[in-house]
Amino acid sequence: MFKNSTLILFLLLCTFALPAWSQSKPTSTEQESVVKIVKAYPNPASTKIYFEIQRNNDKIYEIIVFNFLGKKVDHLKNVSVKKELNLENYYSGLYIFQLREVNGTLVESGKFNVVK
Repeated sequence: MFKNSTLILFLLLCTFALPAWSQSKPTSTEQESVVKIVKAYPNPASTKIYFEIQRNNDKIYEIIVFNFLGKKVDHLKNVSVKKELNLENYYSGLYIFQLREVNGTLVESGKFNVVK
């Protein structure tokens, strides 16, 4: 009796778990379509970090920087190609940035680490 119920339970678990195992991974062309617009380097940084727009299309962006608690700590305006951010007044830790169009539309977000 115990063997039969164990076998039935095993078959039921395999039936429900099999679709999750058989899901395909994204192909290389799907992975290439997720191209970052802004590059933040060096990461981690100690004194300065640079934000470089990879695909400009003659657009002007804004970069808003938040600390890990969600408090806005910096707002860089008129970013078109490359912008330098001085980290002199930053504490060590993780920061989140948002790349926004001038009208406020969120384009991309990322993170960087400050080490001192």
